Amino acid sequence: MKYLKEYKGFDNKSPDGVKLYCDDLLAELRDDHFKTSVEVSGKWLKPLSMKDKSYVHINISKRIRYSEQDLLFAFTWSDIKEYVDVITKYLSELGFKDMGFGSKIVRKIDNTQSNLGQDRYKKIDNVDLLLETKNNVRQKNVYDQYMPFQKILSDVISNHPEVQAAQYLEKAAEQEVAASKGQIKPQITGSLNAGGIQENIDSSKITSGVGLNAGISQLIYDGGQIISSIGKKEALFEKAIANKRLVKGRIGFEASNAWIDLWNLNEKLKEIESMNEHASPILADIKRIAKSGLIDRTIVDNVENSLLKVSMTQEKLKMDIEIAKLRFMNFYGEVPDNVVEPKSPFSLNIFEDKIKDKKSIPSLRLAAAELIASRQEVNAILGEFKPKVSFNLSANSPLDTDDDASLAVGIQSTYTFSDGGALKARLKVAEAKSSEMEFNLENAKIKVMKSVESDFQLLTYLSQSRTLTQKRLQRNTQSLKVLKSQIQTGQSKLNNLIDIHIERIGIINNLLDNTSQYEKAKYSLASMLGVFSELETYF
Repeated sequence: MKYLKEYKGFDNKSPDGVKLYCDDLLAELRDDHFKTSVEVSGKWLKPLSMKDKSYVHINISKRIRYSEQDLLFAFTWSDIKEYVDVITKYLSELGFKDMGFGSKIVRKIDNTQSNLGQDRYKKIDNVDLLLETKNNVRQKNVYDQYMPFQKILSDVISNHPEVQAAQYLEKAAEQEVAASKGQIKPQITGSLNAGGIQENIDSSKITSGVGLNAGISQLIYDGGQIISSIGKKEALFEKAIANKRLVKGRIGFEASNAWIDLWNLNEKLKEIESMNEHASPILADIKRIAKSGLIDRTIVDNVENSLLKVSMTQEKLKMDIEIAKLRFMNFYGEVPDNVVEPKSPFSLNIFEDKIKDKKSIPSLRLAAAELIASRQEVNAILGEFKPKVSFNLSANSPLDTDDDASLAVGIQSTYTFSDGGALKARLKVAEAKSSEMEFNLENAKIKVMKSVESDFQLLTYLSQSRTLTQKRLQRNTQSLKVLKSQIQTGQSKLNNLIDIHIERIGIINNLLDNTSQYEKAKYSLASMLGVFSELETYF
């Protein structure tokens, strides 16, 4: 938690006194195994200017427990809310402003926790308990609102559950490749038997000892089944990589849109509030003039109706902002005091280079990987029509020492003469799926190029439209100046001033919408072309 105030004197409250009082308020939390700290900083004494600021930083933490059910939060907000409210009230009385709080989970791995990832699978979780536990693990918001937007966006993408899930799918696919490659290496097996043998049930003689068996087998030929299986796993690994990039792009696009929408609505609301500040005294003057009989009452009614429409728009904006805040919090957590304009760091040259190199486009790589995997599946099934040959070596040391040990060396060949047509049917299914993947790839190429072309056309249109809208805003500003001078000389009326202010709101709204759509189009291109996976390179 962070509290700030501009230096204006502290009513004989020293920083040490404030720190001590806050620390005392947190004593009960420390008794409950919490860790707390209070820090003061800034200009408390002899300031250089009235802009100097003073801060109180309060940290509350508690070690996170680990269990077989996965990570559990050590405490919730309700556990500390009472103490935070008391501190906030005390500091607000001193003139401090609550700058909000952030939360962060640090998972420290030591020797006692190193087996956590393995232990969690030893027990089958109760579904209700699992769902209850996971409800606490949600997308959080730990970021500095003064960071560049692209850095904030990068953190949000990296920490999003869907992106993290895609990363683990990629790791799983990578291990599938390693597992399939293991099939072409020698297979070594062994067994150990220890015990006794009673050869005759009517006899009391029991022979005891230890028996050993060992074997080595090496595949010589299988018609290309294993090689095709490896090729399929490698293609699926490539698909998992492309899928991760697709997920990053989609989350990045949705998160950036949530920020853009909230920024756009906030700016529109600010413009209306600013207009109302100008319009209120003007309306009061119009009513005063109408009351004196110098102008018709209908003029007042028309002005009030116009302002009423603006007020309705204002209330609609407030409702839209609350909805936009919910979308915003899904990605970023708490809404900052100032939602800055989310300018993208991407230039159009970046997108043009990506289009030329289609190999980097995630959706195309995914479709191509699926096609390769389907072709390798066909090859693997074709291999099943051919014989399988392997080299085998086995040694046996029997339990009964009276028996002789044995050693067997040979070549083994197996072949299926008939399976009732099942293999042929599987082949036809695989070939049909492969043909489907071919069309999917071609369709993906067409779809991507159409979407890219559409976004580029939109960017061109918006750029031209922005220029025209800016010219309209300049003319409106100039007309506003002229009209004010005309009113002073009696050449125009006050109601015209209201009209031009309302017109100005419409122009600024168009400019804000234009800016939002322009940035959204760039983020859309970034999403399609896989640029979000390289976001770290742009800051």
